Amino acid sequence: MTTGSNGSLWGRFEHDPRDPAYAAVRASDRDRAVVHDALASAYAEGRLDRDELDERTAQVDGAKTYADLLPPLLDLAADAAVPAVSLASRPDLQRQAQRYYQEKRGEAIMGFLIPNLICWAIWFLLGRDNFMWPIFVLIPTAGNLVRVLSSKQSIIDGRVEKLERRQARALEPPKTRSSKSPKPSEPPPDKPEEA
Repeated sequence: MTTGSNGSLWGRFEHDPRDPAYAAVRASDRDRAVVHDALASAYAEGRLDRDELDERTAQVDGAKTYADLLPPLLDLAADAAVPAVSLASRPDLQRQAQRYYQEKRGEAIMGFLIPNLICWAIWFLLGRDNFMWPIFVLIPTAGNLVRVLSSKQSIIDGRVEKLERRQARALEPPKTRSSKSPKPSEPPPDKPEEA
């Protein structure tokens, strides 16, 4: 498998996707490209068949966070074991939560501006009839924007708590599966014979 200039696939990422501290951080197109390259190399080496490549490529295309980028690579990289957990400090978690809030605020602003500008422009260009139908777009989009802007601290606090829970889960030992074997399925009941 192709490696970066520092000799490791993981060094090609902006942040190591195996590190739980970055599990919730949004992945970039560059990070997804690193995984695509690794999958293409594995396919060229014959370690993946075409169906597996297509399945994993689709998984990477839908990846949002670093944690989502890891599963397609786990059985392909020799050093895929998760490194020793590095816990993010409270200020680091606060910064991640601030970035998350800024992202949500940006989405709310764009979700307000774009549909409203389009609807009001159409309404204006069509002659401004008496019925102001764009109000049906304005009300919910403005409500969402106000909700996001007015609940800044609760969104940040909730995100910090979520990140802390993820870190705590990363420290837990892996759960073992129960040793119970599945019950054999019962045969279907006999149908009564018709006379």
